[in-house]
Amino acid sequence: MSALFDLHCDTLTRSGWPPYEDVTETLDTPAFQLALSKVPAGTRWVQCFAIFVPDEVRGEDAVAFFERHAASFRRQAERHRDRMVPCRSMADMEVAGKAGKCAGLLTVEGGAALAGRLERVQDLYDAGVRMMTLTWNGPNELASGHDTGNGFSPFGREAVAEMERQGIVVDVSHLNDRGFEELLGFAKKPFAASHSNARSVCGHRRNLPDEFIREMVRWECLIGLNYSRGFLSDDGRGSLEDLYRHVCRFLELGAERCLALGSDYDGTDIHPDLDSVEKSLTIRDFLTDRGIPAAVADGIMFDNAFRFFRERLGQPETGLNRLVVENSSK
Repeated sequence: MSALFDLHCDTLTRSGWPPYEDVTETLDTPAFQLALSKVPAGTRWVQCFAIFVPDEVRGEDAVAFFERHAASFRRQAERHRDRMVPCRSMADMEVAGKAGKCAGLLTVEGGAALAGRLERVQDLYDAGVRMMTLTWNGPNELASGHDTGNGFSPFGREAVAEMERQGIVVDVSHLNDRGFEELLGFAKKPFAASHSNARSVCGHRRNLPDEFIREMVRWECLIGLNYSRGFLSDDGRGSLEDLYRHVCRFLELGAERCLALGSDYDGTDIHPDLDSVEKSLTIRDFLTDRGIPAAVADGIMFDNAFRFFRERLGQPETGLNRLVVENSSK
């Protein structure tokens, strides 16, 4: 059976910009890069659907934006219940897998969805959110993307702690370098970079420097390969060959058990090699044909992300928690 676990797409909120402003059924629109009906039958598929909160949306407008799209996710999940199960737990994912349906996980891209209020973490959790990208490109109430050099605010530190307590995975994709370095000093649980590549292969500032990747390996974090042309190659090609180059670099840095997929479908420009969800399924054979062991390829395609979420969603704490204990005793 083919298997696919994708940590990030913008498909749910794709109607927010041209030319699809009038589209309401975003999860199964044939013109989109990702559509529920495009995935071959028999595929075990877990898909993270992000509510992307643009930088210009703040405060109560951000709350309303989140609520509108969370309601859209629920409505569309019901409409497409023959194809997708909305998941809040590993048990839900198992149900979806056994039924041959997409396991849909709701996530957020942009901590502005909290509107600077700590109690909103509980609201997001209750709405089914299980991972949140802390920032987009600019600053918000928590921290900042690469548009500024701002670090974490006191509220941002509190929000991370509350996310960890509630069971919402902290996602550092888009977080600037200063924020990443600060997070290492106060995080208590493994986190994710849902859609980020290796900066030593492609120099885009959104990619992860080698030293950050090494830290994420040490803390048993999760890293999703982004298919964006601009994040895969400096020349903007962004082909499967370029994706393979990133895989090789991550493996050189020890990320065999950390590496996953984070397509960024319907949120970026993607090479024809990778520009539809069914093409993601070709990645496994592409990697094994180039000498990547089958078990490693299976980890990237599904197993690593599935294991990470199994450990984060209600299971005993591992990985980073051991490091915290070890460090606190020194």
